[in-house]
Amino acid sequence: MKKTVHIIYPFSKIIDTNPWSIGNNIIRALKKNFKIKTYLWTSIEKISPNIGDILIGHANSNPYTIFRRSVGSTLWSKRILLQPYNEDKHQISYLYDLIPKCDYFLTLCGEYWFDRIENSKFKKWKKKAIRIDLGINPLDYPLIKKKFNSKGKRKFLYIGNDYAYNNYAKNISFLEKLANFYNSILFSTIGNKALKNINHYGWLNLTDTKNFNILRKYDFLIQTSKHDANPSTILEAMSWGLIPVISKECGYYNVSTFKYIEINSINRSINTLKKLQNLTDNELIKLQKKNLSLIKKKYNWEIFRKKILNICLRDKDEFNQIYYTKKEVDFFENAKKNSPNYYLKFNMIIMIIKANISQMIKNLF
Repeated sequence: MKKTVHIIYPFSKIIDTNPWSIGNNIIRALKKNFKIKTYLWTSIEKISPNIGDILIGHANSNPYTIFRRSVGSTLWSKRILLQPYNEDKHQISYLYDLIPKCDYFLTLCGEYWFDRIENSKFKKWKKKAIRIDLGINPLDYPLIKKKFNSKGKRKFLYIGNDYAYNNYAKNISFLEKLANFYNSILFSTIGNKALKNINHYGWLNLTDTKNFNILRKYDFLIQTSKHDANPSTILEAMSWGLIPVISKECGYYNVSTFKYIEINSINRSINTLKKLQNLTDNELIKLQKKNLSLIKKKYNWEIFRKKILNICLRDKDEFNQIYYTKKEVDFFENAKKNSPNYYLKFNMIIMIIKANISQMIKNLF
């Protein structure tokens, strides 16, 4: 008889772009080998598993939500935490008491963050950590950049939403400063915030072909994040044919076809932008082609699904237990309580209440 995998992650039967595509592909990875049950990460219910069931998903910071309430059962064969990782203590410290209870911590992040774990405040998590890349479906993000702007007139596009819940990790104040020092006419933004002297489109559905003409105007995607696990917008831009110009703190580093800017130096970042303006069309096309190949070979959902399935099917690894010193606990607790995601903050309480009332109403009909 098939065991059941209990999945706590956003998913959709209609939408297949991030973040729903992550949950959708977890389901696709496992549905042939397991029975599937899905849950909202904001739910306050408690799962009662059968012997040998698997728990996989994203934990909320609230101790009364489903992953945290359910993880302690002794009937699970595996407990798998899956969520973004970077070194911002205010984004991730709330996980410190949960990771010792899990068998695996699947880190959605680029190599930059994963390679630093052993020398970070979170080094004890490494023994349970497995890095996993995001993927995209190139059919949803077709190649639309067929011709680059001429030298000196090449344009930069920022795509993203910067909110308190991610501790304003996008670092758009640096982007604003950089654009205005360089030439703000060459920059535009898509997302929730407008920047001084920079053209702003607001929020756009970028899978809608009506907006492709906007994307075609730009040559580079620019991201200046300071603590970003591995934004999917970078992969989407690659698939459209834009060249990523990013900080290594976006999670992706040592990628030869990306261009890197330094968020601790306006001058060096401006020099990088100037060099990009002088690349030949052939050089840009070569970068573009290599990035399209990377999407197919590395950043695709098939690899993601195989990794998820392999972890669920294989025999459980026996890890040493994680124990914290008092100093470490004090560090995590202080960071957690000063986080925008602290569960006792008014907006976080309201989010849980609304989500559960909404679910109760849906269950009535």
